[in-house]
Formats: sequence, C-alpha cells, structure tokens
Amino acid sequence: MENEKLRNTLKTMFHLQTQIHLTIESLNEIERNQKILENIKLDNFFDKSFNLKRSAGAILANYSIILFCSFLDEYHNFFNVYELPEVDKEIILKVKKKNKAGIKRINKWSGLLAFRNQLLVHNFRIKNESFFSKENIEYKIPNTLSEKNLLSGIIYIICLNIGEAFPMVISSLNSRDRMVDNLNLIGEEIDNEMELELLLNEMKY
Repeated sequence: MENEKLRNTLKTMFHLQTQIHLTIESLNEIERNQKILENIKLDNFFDKSFNLKRSAGAILANYSIILFCSFLDEYHNFFNVYELPEVDKEIILKVKKKNKAGIKRINKWSGLLAFRNQLLVHNFRIKNESFFSKENIEYKIPNTLSEKNLLSGIIYIICLNIGEAFPMVISSLNSRDRMVDNLNLIGEEIDNEMELELLLNEMKY
C-alpha cells in the first residue's frame, strides 16, 4: 500500500468531493422546488419578504465556494511530488497532466480564493481594510447554478483520474468512515430563551 500520507490526502479530497456533490445537488433540488420553498417565510427575520428558498440557497451557495477552495487547496498544496516524495513521481505528474484542462477551466474563476478569504471565512476585511469602506468590488466566481454544476463536475472527473492512478489506495479507503466518528462534539440542551433573558438583564447599559 502507498504511504499513509498519500492515503490521508486522497481521503481528504474524496471526502470534499462528496460534500461538494451533496451541496450542489441540494442547490439543484432547491431550484426544482423553488415554488414550495418561496412560500416558507422566515418569521423571525427582519426582512419579512425573505423565504427559505433565498436563505437556504444563499447559505449553500456560499458554502459551496468554501468547499471548492478547500478541495483546490488540498489538490495543489498536498497532492504533489514535494509533499508526497515516497510516491512514484511519474504517477502524480501523469495525473496532474490529465487534469490540466479541468484546472485551466477552474482558473478562469480568478476570484475564488479572494472571495472565500475576504467574505466567507474571515471578517469582511481586504488587506486589513473593511469591505464596507470600498465600492464596486468585483469577484470572478462560479456564481450561477450552472457554473457550480460545472465546477462540481470537473472536481468529480479529477477524482476519477486520481482513483484510476491509485486504485489500491482508493480500494483501501472505507466509504463508511465518517468524520463524526473521529470527533467528540460537546453540546447540551439548554433553555436559550431563559438564558438570554437573564443575560439581557446583566448586559444592559
């Protein structure tokens, strides 16, 4: 079997690809059921015209960008001959060459990383300046559903090519492995309304 570092890198990319597929298929279902979801309002939201179609669609669209970038980070930064020196160099280079056309198409969305970093995972800062202090900021990203479907499809093909190059490693991955099985998530049921009321009294100014 190839080394454990390669195994974990492939597991990471394939797990991300699965999450991407789930997210994009959820967006497709939202689009197919938009009439139903538009009738479900968010009662506690300040904009009473807001509905479940808009909110769920926007949240998943943003999350898809995070997943796309995470996959590309793993592919470029860890699936290479420098990070995997014990793996046959020619195999990795051959896979990278096969995937070149897909990566070239992805690179046309030149604002992906900036959009992810500045607006989705950090605090609306562009080089330490507030996003809200700027005007007409442009990001070239997969913003339409058709673009997201394309990018998801490209990532799927990339994973197919990787799987073809490392069949023994892929066959050793347990598809039933779940991230949650390796996590100890600590949470508890609370009376949030009661706590908020108490805190509101304590935090009055």
